[in-house]
Amino acid sequence: MLTRRDLLRIGMVTGAAAAGLGAIEIIGPVGDVSVDPGKTVGAVRKIPSMCQMCTTACGIIANVRDGRLLTIEGNPADPNSQGSICAKGVAGPSILYDPNRLLHPLKRVGKRGEGRWRRISWEEAYTEIADRLRVIRQSGRPEEFAFQQGRNRSSDIVSRFLNAFGTPSAFNHRALCSLNRRAAILATIGDSDWDLGDFENSRYILNFGCNWAEAHQGHIPVAIRMMRARERNNAKIVTFDARLSNTAALSDEWFCVKPGTDGLIALAMANVICTERLWDKEWFDTWSNYSAYDYARHVRQYTPERAEAESGVPAESIRRIAREFAEAAPRCTTICNRGSAAHRNGFYNDRAITVLNALVGNMGRVGGWCWHPQSAWDKKQIPEPAPVPDKPTARSLIAEAKDWPLANAWQNNKMRVGEIVYLWIKERRQRISALMTYNCDQAWSWPEASLVREVLADEELVPFHVCIDVMPSETSNLADIVLPWTTYLERWDIDSRPPQGLVDYVGLRQPVVGPLGESKDLREIFPELARRIGGGIERYFPWRTEQEYFEEYFRPVPGGFAHMRTAGVWQDPAKTPNYAPYERVLSEQELRGSETDEKTGIIYNGTDPKTGERQAIGIMIGGVARRGFSTPSRKLEVHSQFVADKGSEADKTISPLPVYEQIPAHRGELAEDQLIMISFKWNVHNAHRTMQSKWLQEIVHTNPAWINTATADRLGLRHGDWIEVTSFRPRDDQVPRGDGSRFGTLHTRVHVTEGVHPSVIAISHNAGRTTGGPVATNGRDRAGLPGHEPRPDRDADQVWWAGSLSVPQNDILPIYPDPVSGQQAYHDTIVSIRKIEDRA
Repeated sequence: MLTRRDLLRIGMVTGAAAAGLGAIEIIGPVGDVSVDPGKTVGAVRKIPSMCQMCTTACGIIANVRDGRLLTIEGNPADPNSQGSICAKGVAGPSILYDPNRLLHPLKRVGKRGEGRWRRISWEEAYTEIADRLRVIRQSGRPEEFAFQQGRNRSSDIVSRFLNAFGTPSAFNHRALCSLNRRAAILATIGDSDWDLGDFENSRYILNFGCNWAEAHQGHIPVAIRMMRARERNNAKIVTFDARLSNTAALSDEWFCVKPGTDGLIALAMANVICTERLWDKEWFDTWSNYSAYDYARHVRQYTPERAEAESGVPAESIRRIAREFAEAAPRCTTICNRGSAAHRNGFYNDRAITVLNALVGNMGRVGGWCWHPQSAWDKKQIPEPAPVPDKPTARSLIAEAKDWPLANAWQNNKMRVGEIVYLWIKERRQRISALMTYNCDQAWSWPEASLVREVLADEELVPFHVCIDVMPSETSNLADIVLPWTTYLERWDIDSRPPQGLVDYVGLRQPVVGPLGESKDLREIFPELARRIGGGIERYFPWRTEQEYFEEYFRPVPGGFAHMRTAGVWQDPAKTPNYAPYERVLSEQELRGSETDEKTGIIYNGTDPKTGERQAIGIMIGGVARRGFSTPSRKLEVHSQFVADKGSEADKTISPLPVYEQIPAHRGELAEDQLIMISFKWNVHNAHRTMQSKWLQEIVHTNPAWINTATADRLGLRHGDWIEVTSFRPRDDQVPRGDGSRFGTLHTRVHVTEGVHPSVIAISHNAGRTTGGPVATNGRDRAGLPGHEPRPDRDADQVWWAGSLSVPQNDILPIYPDPVSGQQAYHDTIVSIRKIEDRA
């Protein structure tokens, strides 16, 4: 364990403020935005919008002069980010004005992957795409049109087009990001698939593998509230993580844990809290469906000594922290993310962590473990403009992913198992006649990226591929047609994120400059394709312009679209924070015509229109009709019969209680040369887009392998040595191709540090690009697309770090879904290490 003083002495992981603006070359014509929102200061227009340099979507103010973006700052009106943005947000202009941007539609003229293109018109692109898609739809097999998306902040227009077309073959990246976390929360409380934590009012925060200071869905909004909690409440932050991240360095204590043991630590803390009667027994017995004494018997097996033996955290530290956590209740909470969830046992890990909160009675309390039913804006208050198409009736074997019981177990929550899409296409489990990829460089960023590239290159498996993106990429290089997409600084969106202040809000992303070149957004592309495909699709796109659509969308907001263009955000002042929603007393109107089950106390009124079953609206607690939780029992489900039944339907066993399952490949002692490979993100990088930014690449453009000092000594390695890293498939008969065979190899350099677990090798995945221009690839890709031919006068010193180490970790990361949910186990791959003289 390291204290805060120790962490400061070791030094924080390299962080960064944004680089200076520098000279910017404008490429192509700058169009007229046609609106003049915000206010003018001197010659500078200040235009509110929303960032999309990562998934946090902070509110921003763009400073624009004469149609040219100068700088970006935070929007103080945004209730989540409150005027703060990170280095990625400040670096937006470097993406907008990147000389390697896609600015014109392109058509492949050579073999897929050769990089030979012909510039075409939008008319030619629209005609070919519409003709292809019309044939598929008229065939009666709309599911043969597949849509693969990355971080989609335009969900309304994407769903509208795909549903109107009738295809269910829409694949997201949830299983590569947060599936286990979401499934664990839904199984426990039912009200939300994401926890928020009332961090600003908390006094004690346990962090299980969440790097909120650098890379988290709530990033800046969470970070500012964490720091306020420390300043105002003297809050203590304790982090369990296999690597010394910036978050760990900002914590009061950091425990360097073995990957995948987070749930065991949480269960051991529950053991202490139960044994020493530090629980809120009254709350637990009232609001959970499992008694405190029964849970005490369940966690008796998870002793601090057992947790120490597997995780490395001293038993006495576990006891002390459990006592401190319980003493701070209810103003205590946990936070976790991929460090706990992205494992073979991640669903159980996060179930254990969630129930730890219930044990001390902090659920929904001020300063406690909180949530909000809206993961974005209130869609009942601000509904999508009609007409809205029905969901498809066609079936997609890949999208349904029935091999994983919890992948799509909850209604209205699409949890696609994205990492198996290309494996199943290769195995011909479902025919794909056309694929459209959008903002998702899966040929570089997916596990077994080499398999993705193999499938995309095969014209029998994928006869037609359209890629829509801002930048050239490994994925666009394997397309037939590439459509130039606008950056987030040139397009319209309705957007918001889970509200850290527990009150939902809505935001507007609007163009701050006109689109460069011939780039277009989906909101222009999809309506035009719908009109050309015909067959009734076009009736769902009656608006002539994007502005007309948003005029209608924001009609329920006071001041409407005009207010949103000026302020950028709206929050209903009548709403209050979502504290303890389960305690709300049901109204007389809600109870009119209801009936109560005498045995369970569940109150029913009406039937569910989708299932035809009785609709539960609440539960009797102490003679009072209350809302309760949105679970089958209307209580917090420590014991989830729902997930156990889902497992039985799929002939798999899922424990209804939080348990610890050791990762099969991690059992016993590893061989002398073996380590557990984990992945991480830098604070200045997100997905493939950030590596296009010269400002951000100048800060971090390399990804050596972190190895502990003691491990390096044992293997005879020194800082900077070259090593060969060989990965192995999991030895696990419950996952695809889990035969333990050798998988892939890469060569990299060693970064020797105390800041990583001795059994771990940590490699950042934000590197290793081969396509996208010299900035993204550290000088490796200098091939020019039509209209982007290299210019020696401009490119001579474009990349001063050319040739720096940059390796593709995803090429040696095997597909490894959690058998329960399908979450990719990013942090469980076993690798062998061998010192080499050079990388040849």
